Amino acid sequence: METILAISVPAPDSAPSPTVPASPAPGVWGQEPPSWPGMLDLILRGQSHLTRVLLDDRALPVAVQKLLALSLLGFGVHGLVVGFAAQVLRPELPWGGPIGHPVVWMPLALVLAFVGGLAVCLPSFYFYTQLAGLDASFRLVTAQALRAQATTAVLLLGVAPFYAALVLGCVAGAVSNAPLVVLAGVGTPFVVGLYGQRALYRGFSELVSVLPLTHRRRGHFLQRMIICWTVVYAAVAPVALVRLAQAFGGLI
Repeated sequence: METILAISVPAPDSAPSPTVPASPAPGVWGQEPPSWPGMLDLILRGQSHLTRVLLDDRALPVAVQKLLALSLLGFGVHGLVVGFAAQVLRPELPWGGPIGHPVVWMPLALVLAFVGGLAVCLPSFYFYTQLAGLDASFRLVTAQALRAQATTAVLLLGVAPFYAALVLGCVAGAVSNAPLVVLAGVGTPFVVGLYGQRALYRGFSELVSVLPLTHRRRGHFLQRMIICWTVVYAAVAPVALVRLAQAFGGLI
């Protein structure tokens, strides 16, 4: 008895089927966007999961709204504490202190300067993203910008109690140099904002393998793009803050 061995040989034209990447998960929480506590947790500990949420078209609109709300809350609370510091320490400030009632207008100035400045910079952010070769939609660019902003705002919420204690210590006389205390409060968002830029860089690093490419890119293109984002925003936000403080100080 002869044994016939059947060996299947692939046709010359046949090629292994390409591996189709899995579509982004619809969100960490299944079909539903994250809740408020869930969004806070994603910002603080789950940046990679937040990237998946922002890639989900169903969860993106609600996620953007929550990121915006957290940004407004964080900068508003920090502005309230800084305004309180400028109000109660006004007699000790060498320049006479801000005019008006800074405890009222400082939150408005900070929110409009940082969040409003972000809105002004969004077209430039989109341009630099396309120039870097990342075919990201304007909605995704907006979400990424708000991601950095919300990260900064949440960290400001964590800093606010410590800064308030510093202000109260200055009022009680336990801490000297009131001008430095007030300037530290004004400058804190710019320092904490570096962590927001770090979250932005990490987010785009994860998106590089998902987003379509528009043209060939050379090394360190992502770092250059984040630097361009940072320079543009750093040029707009401080000027907006000074102008808004001058305008609101004369009205409120």
